[in-house]
Amino acid sequence: MRKKLLPEIILNKVSILQSLSLYILLGAMGLKIGADKKLMSNLHILGIKSFVVAVFAIIFCIIFVNIVYRGDKK
Repeated sequence: MRKKLLPEIILNKVSILQSLSLYILLGAMGLKIGADKKLMSNLHILGIKSFVVAVFAIIFCIIFVNIVYRGDKK
């Protein structure tokens, strides 16, 4: 059985603090991006590029996993 390093109440408070920090960070980033006129005017171009990068990342991940699992079955 594992020994708990921190009491449950401290873990709960840390979890809440992490979530709150993440929300503040996302909000600050959203405000900065939304206030940038140049970025907002080029959003359609950035969206297309982001989509292409995401699609290629997914495709190559699938290919890599298939290669690794085929090598594992031999």
